[in-house]
Amino acid sequence: MSFIGIPQKICPFPLFDRQVRYVLAILGGLARLPSTEEMLENVRKEMEASAEAGKGPRNFYLLFREQWAYNDMLAERGAFEPLRPVVRKLYETLHPKREKNLVGFRLQSYKIIDDQTYVEL
Repeated sequence: MSFIGIPQKICPFPLFDRQVRYVLAILGGLARLPSTEEMLENVRKEMEASAEAGKGPRNFYLLFREQWAYNDMLAERGAFEPLRPVVRKLYETLHPKREKNLVGFRLQSYKIIDDQTYVEL
C-alpha cells in the first residue's frame, strides 16, 4: 500500500509525480525498499530532527524547504531523473506571491525555457 500526497507545504504535483515514480520503481523491481528496521530507524531520526527544529508531531509532514531534498532522495533511490532546478526556482518565486494574493497569483502564466530559466508570459 502506498500513500501519495501526504506531505504539506510543498510544490504539490512535482512531488506527487516523484512519489508515484518511486512506487512504480519499487513495484517494477528497479528499486528496493530499505529493511523494516532501516525504515523505522529513519523515521525515528526524522522525528527527532523535526522535534529539534521545533516542529511538533502534528507538523511532521510540513516539508517547506525540505521538500527539495526529499524529491532528490526519491529520484536517487528510484533511479529516475530529479526535478529540474527551474521547478524549485519558479516555486520559490511564486510562493510569496501566493501568500500575498491567493486569487491574483493564479492569473500569471509562466513558460519553462530550460533547466534553469522560465519567463512570465
